[in-house]
Order: sequence, then structure tokens, then C-alpha cells
Amino acid sequence: MTAPAPKIVQPVPASQQVADILREGIVTGRYPAGQPLPSLERLADEMGTTRYVIRQGVAQLVLEGLVIVRRPYGTIVRDIHARPTTVQQQELTVTDGQWHETGPAWHDIGEPTYIRQDATTSHADLFDIPPGQPMLTRDTLQTTGPAGTTNTGAVRRSVRLHMPFSVAADLETPWLDDAHLWAPSDVYAYFAGAGHTLTFTDHIRARMPVADEAATLQMPPGTPLLIVARAAATEGRTLTLEETRLPADKAELAYPVPVNHQPGRSTPVR
Repeated sequence: MTAPAPKIVQPVPASQQVADILREGIVTGRYPAGQPLPSLERLADEMGTTRYVIRQGVAQLVLEGLVIVRRPYGTIVRDIHARPTTVQQQELTVTDGQWHETGPAWHDIGEPTYIRQDATTSHADLFDIPPGQPMLTRDTLQTTGPAGTTNTGAVRRSVRLHMPFSVAADLETPWLDDAHLWAPSDVYAYFAGAGHTLTFTDHIRARMPVADEAATLQMPPGTPLLIVARAAATEGRTLTLEETRLPADKAELAYPVPVNHQPGRSTPVR
């Protein structure tokens, strides 16, 4: 026997109840992934409410990333177990002295911003500098959409590059006189061209975004923020920190895993 359709009750807002009912239906498989939700008219009839209330509830699921609107097909249920749309290969490739990332093409949204930021205690530990030392900082907002557009359906990320003033001065870099840091890959190319052998370490963590981060990256409510902090060093000294922030539900990081062979006593195979 088919279970009766849930009805709207008081005092919980009707649109919230609609979202809760539809969300449960998606999780339990009542509304299969890849298939459209029933029409507004049908859902309104089943739940004993209006099309307007149904539309509000569906809009909440769109914000949560559970469904997407595809005209003329309707509102399609996303596969909550599917891999993210963007797979970011965490590799740097050097070709004819030019450094670039491996993976999807990212395009700047607007112009970078340049600020002076004092080192926090975590920055001080990483760079081995006193807390409060000034740092050069470059902020960029990027998208996987076409260059020069702000396509809301594309993935967004923010990239922030830090360099302590002491690094800019000690290594006699161009940024001692001009605080406009270049793009991270161009900064790496400069140091490599100046004879510095660079090594990189990625530190990955997740946290919930603050309000301005969620708005800038167009993140649905409840979505964690993925942070990849890449430290570039030479001869034991950290030169820069590149911090990339992106929605955790939109990206997957892929790394080659190095295998370190160390001498030791061999164990016979039996």
C-alpha cells in the first residue's frame, strides 16, 4: 500500500515543511536522482497547499544544491553521491620557464586587489617572522566560466597570495618597490628564474564560511568551505603562501602520491 502524501501543518512555515518533505524524498529515493520533481500543481495538490508555497520550498532545495532548474525539463534532482563538477589536479607544470596549474581553466572576475596585511600568529609561525610584520597580499576572485563573465552556474574560488616584506627585501625582488604582487604562477617563475629551487607543501582544511565568503563564492547555506594553503619554500625558508578557498561541494582535489624508497632490511616473500 502506498503511504499517504504528507500534509502541511502549523506552526512551522509551510515553505519550510515543503523543503523538508522534498528533501526527505530525495534522500530516501522517492524522487530519483537525475529525474524531475513532480510539477508544482501536483505537489501542491498532494501537500494541500499553493503553488507559491511549493515554489518557495523548491527554491530552498536549489540553494542547498539538492536540485537544479533546467529549462525546459523542470527541476531535476541531483545525485548527492556524484563526484563534484570540478576536479582540481594539484600539480604545477613548467613549460619553457612558464609555470601553470594542471586542471580546469580559471578566469579572473574583475581586477585583483592589493593590500598590506600584518602577519597573524599562524603566518608568523609559517614564515618564521615576528607577528605583525607587514605582508604583501594579492586577492583574486576566479571562475570556471568564460573569461570576462560572472556566470552564476560556474564554480568560483578566491585566491590570496601572501609574501612578507622581509622576503621581498632580502631576496631583492621587484615587489620591494612595487607592492603589486604578480599571479602566483608568475611569482614562482620569477623565483625559479632567479636561481631558487622551490618546494611546495599543501595544507588542506575545511570550515564553515563567514557571511561574506559565502556570498562572494555563491555558496548554498550549510556548505563547508575548502581551503588549500600552498607554501612555497627554498632552502628551508618559506617565501609565499597561496590560499585558495572554494565550495567543498563543487570541487575534488586530486594529488599524485610520491613513493619514497628507503633502504632497509628486506623481508623474504613466503
